[in-house]
Amino acid sequence: MTYHVPVLVDEVLAHMQLKSGGLYVDATLGGGGHSYAMLSKQANIRLIGFDQDQDAINFASERLSEFQNQVTIIKANFKNMRTRLALEKINYIDGALFDIGVSNYQITNPAKGFTFMEDADLDMRMDKDNPLTAEKIVNEYPENQLKEIFFNYGEENYSAHIAKTIIYHRNEKRISRTGELSDIIEKSLAYLQGKHKAEVNYIKTKARIFQALRIAVNDELGILEQSLLDAIYTLRPGSRLLVISWHSLEDRIVKNLFQRESTDCICDKSVPQCVCKHTALVKIISKKAITPKEDEISVNSNARSAKLRVVEKLGRLK
Repeated sequence: MTYHVPVLVDEVLAHMQLKSGGLYVDATLGGGGHSYAMLSKQANIRLIGFDQDQDAINFASERLSEFQNQVTIIKANFKNMRTRLALEKINYIDGALFDIGVSNYQITNPAKGFTFMEDADLDMRMDKDNPLTAEKIVNEYPENQLKEIFFNYGEENYSAHIAKTIIYHRNEKRISRTGELSDIIEKSLAYLQGKHKAEVNYIKTKARIFQALRIAVNDELGILEQSLLDAIYTLRPGSRLLVISWHSLEDRIVKNLFQRESTDCICDKSVPQCVCKHTALVKIISKKAITPKEDEISVNSNARSAKLRVVEKLGRLK
C-alpha cells in the first residue's frame, strides 16, 4: 500500500514554526507524510493525527512507529476535532495542518470506488461507518438534486443532461458499479455530441461527476468552514493554521473564511456604523496562495494543483 507523496513539505515546515515541547494537530493524517516530516524536523513535539479511514490509520501508525511515544492517532473526521481534543483534556494547540481532499491511494484503490478508471462497487466513502454511499445518491436522489450536486461540486456544464440520463437508466436497472456509471456518462455525452455538436471532454467530465459524488458522500465542503473555525478557536495566540487545498471549491472556502476572520468589521459597506461587533481572530500570513515550485512538480506532477494558505492566531489566552 502506498499513499501520495506529501506536497509543499518544506513550505509547511517553514510556516508552522515548530517549537520544542509544542503540541500540533495533523487534521488529515492520511499516510502520515506531513506528520513524519514535522516529527523529524523538531524533536520533543507532540502530535495528534485525525483520520476517518482505517486503512490510512494502519499505514500511518506503521510509518510513525519510531515516534510512537509522541503521537496519538484518533479515528475521526476533522469535523469532530475540537470535541475529541476536549475529551483528551486538550484546550489549546500550537499549530494545525489540514491537507484537504483524498489521497492518491484512495483515488487509485478500486475498493474505494472513487475512480472511473476501475470497475468497482459505487461506494466512495472515506469512513465505512458512513451509511451514505455514491450508489444510494445515484439511485435514490431526485433528478434536480443530482443536477445540483454535479454542478455545485463538480462545476460540470452538462450536469442537467447527465442527471436526466442517470434517471432514465436507473429506472431500467439499479446502478451499482463505477463502470456502469462511467458508461452512462459516456452515453450521455455521446448523445450531446451527436445531436447538438457539443464539444465534450469525456475524461474531464467523468472526473468532475465522480469528484462531485465523492464530495457529496463525505460532506467534504459542508464541514470545512466550521472545522477550520474550530481549529482557529483551539490555537494558542501566535500559533498557525495551515491549509492545503486541491481544487477551486475548497480554496474559495478557505480564502473567504481567512479574509473574514482577519477583518474586524464585516458589516455591509452600506451600513454607516459597525453593528456586527466582529473581531479579527487571525492575521493572514500568506497574502497569496503558496504553490509548489517547479522542481517539486517535476518529480510529483500531482502537486501542481495544490495551494497552501496560512493564518496566525491573534489575541491572548483568556
